[in-house]
Amino acid sequence: MFKRNNKRNTQNDKKKHLARLKRLAPKVPDYTCPDIDFVMDRIEKSSKAKKVIPRASLKVILRKLERLRIQNENIRYLGKYWYGKFKDYFLFPDKR
Repeated sequence: MFKRNNKRNTQNDKKKHLARLKRLAPKVPDYTCPDIDFVMDRIEKSSKAKKVIPRASLKVILRKLERLRIQNENIRYLGKYWYGKFKDYFLFPDKR
């Protein structure tokens, strides 16, 4: 069984613990940019057809969706970053 800061942890203990953490970790969201692009396209088409969406509202919606895309990419990057850090921490011995 893996115990943090225990010198007797074997490589196998660390791998099992990492597998458990990975299994229990929240999943990285799916790639949502195509869905966002679809919504943006629909909103633009509705606006061009002079339907319900006013131009000012369209700009606000598009700005918010673009910000959502950037945030989604950042969240995905951070998830991979922290997974890599934990992987390094648990799988590679200290070089002290």
